[in-house]
Amino acid sequence: MNQFVWTSLLVIFGAVQSASGWQKIFDGKTLNGWQAPDMSYFSVEDGAITGTTSKDHNPPYNQFIVWQGGEVGDFELKFKFRIFGAKSNSGMQFRSTVKDKGLVHGYQADMDGAGKYLGGIWDEYGTRRSLAGRGEKALIDENGKRTVTRFAESDALLKGIQMEAWNEYHITASGSRITLRINGQLTAELDDRETGKAARRGVLAMPIIPGEPMKVQYKDIRLKSLAR
Repeated sequence: MNQFVWTSLLVIFGAVQSASGWQKIFDGKTLNGWQAPDMSYFSVEDGAITGTTSKDHNPPYNQFIVWQGGEVGDFELKFKFRIFGAKSNSGMQFRSTVKDKGLVHGYQADMDGAGKYLGGIWDEYGTRRSLAGRGEKALIDENGKRTVTRFAESDALLKGIQMEAWNEYHITASGSRITLRINGQLTAELDDRETGKAARRGVLAMPIIPGEPMKVQYKDIRLKSLAR
């Protein structure tokens, strides 16, 4: 693929690549390059992709807005987020799969308004549930045996994080290894080798969850490929 064609595709999907290899995959103005089954729950506010539910406008099931730029494999992803409402729930799906009704299954860098799951890695719609909680380093071997060591206390890692203020999430996935950082602080590590369940490629997406009214925002979304 020549440079002109590649640049054209990045523009179509709202991505602008810098010389350092980072590309902006959200233009800060429109939802070009992003798609959900029902786009009425998503808008651009404050220069951010904004997902909102209310008592009068509440989805029957989770709504995921998916980046249309293709699958990611080995990568780094940085974005800023804030979330409103104690019962709000969202996250960043990665190396995930879109299935029936637009539901996205797979790894999720978790976040929630109460801070219970923030900074952990969750198996969205999967049977394994929490893969590495906040403050945990987890190894899942080929047979699915999970070994966990704790490198920090969960509550200690919440210090300095204000849910309704802008925070930066940093996801790194390389081979079987995944790390999450928030505001530069390591929050979770996962080495996932499980046969048939560990994923090496998939989509990026963000959900809103039905139930209590909520609002979540994502901005400055930047992706860097770690091609092997």
